[in-house]
Amino acid sequence: MPKTEVKVSLTAEERDHLDKQAKALNLSRSSLMRLRALGDPSAGAQPAAPALSIRKYQKAVTSALKAANGSAPRHVVEAIVAAVVCAIYDKEQEPSKPAQAAG
Repeated sequence: MPKTEVKVSLTAEERDHLDKQAKALNLSRSSLMRLRALGDPSAGAQPAAPALSIRKYQKAVTSALKAANGSAPRHVVEAIVAAVVCAIYDKEQEPSKPAQAAG
């Protein structure tokens, strides 16, 4: 069956992110996109979110500071934003295990 080309516009960050995912699965970017578009689970059931840029992170901190309306210092608000971002972007994070004593 002949193939039809479909064009997709991506930012450089999005393209790089897809390239990393494709490399991890040993696929070409186009193969990864084709499999994902067709819902093939071999290409990863849950596509990962693109990397968070410094600019987006700073914008989130600024928004949180405005929402806090001076009720918390910047370092506290920034720690909260960082914790939320980590929770969202690191869905596969396992709970930390207690350290074992050397003996």
